[in-house]
Amino acid sequence: MPKSNLGVKYATIVSAAGLIAHFFGTERDNGGMSHEEIIATLTDPDPEVRETAYEDVAMEMDEELARAIVDIAAGKQSDEIRADAIVALGPLIEECADDYIDGLEWGPELGPPVSQETFDSLVQRLRAMYDDASQPKVVRRRAFEVLVRDPQPWQHDEIRKLFASADEEWRLTAIFGMGAMTGFEKELLEVVTHGEGVQLAEAVRSAGKLGLDKASKTIRQLATSNKTERDLRLEAIRALPNVDEDSFGVLEELSQSKDREIAEAAEDAMEDLTLNEALDDEDLGGE
Repeated sequence: MPKSNLGVKYATIVSAAGLIAHFFGTERDNGGMSHEEIIATLTDPDPEVRETAYEDVAMEMDEELARAIVDIAAGKQSDEIRADAIVALGPLIEECADDYIDGLEWGPELGPPVSQETFDSLVQRLRAMYDDASQPKVVRRRAFEVLVRDPQPWQHDEIRKLFASADEEWRLTAIFGMGAMTGFEKELLEVVTHGEGVQLAEAVRSAGKLGLDKASKTIRQLATSNKTERDLRLEAIRALPNVDEDSFGVLEELSQSKDREIAEAAEDAMEDLTLNEALDDEDLGGE
């Protein structure tokens, strides 16, 4: 798979962990790594070792751990370790952005694992890293990619500026950001239709997050063609239920594939499609 800007597998793990803790009151301390072990793992030179800490970060997150992780991100570790520490904060930023919207107040059992004050401090520090042109590019990119999980008006202009850049890595960051907010449907559709390589894969992923139904024809073709590069095809299958509400038959056929990874991606996508339909029915029932 082209390396995801924020890690699709990680986002899935921590989202599930967060939902369990949020809705069922599961204790965040689940007998996993201690804070010290998490920090040691997040600062390990081996990126595969660092990845093993992600689920524990989600389950054990609290004020102390959040501050420790942002300190790593702002510290003197290698660029890659700092960037991965920023990635580890992404789900927390998104959860707080959703739960603190409009000044809502939550009790300690149901609310995010950090206070509004700490959330604001994390965002300010990440914004400072992004705004500082002397910071390594990978650190600035990851900071922006996490910041867009709390969509703000200033980010629109930044996405347009980055998308116009001749730097392909910054363009990739812009395409990632387009999946977090409206206003870039035309640009995103253009990349899905005519893009190549990692930018096309990122555009497909963003189109899925945004629910860009105008991209459904192209994404369906990418998902069903045996000529599609494997990792891109998997991204297209994952995106399909969010852009094509009539894709159940296609996904069902793909779920019968002899390729186990293709079949499993299609099965997961079918579950997503069923969930989307249930949520739509619920919304209609509430009107």
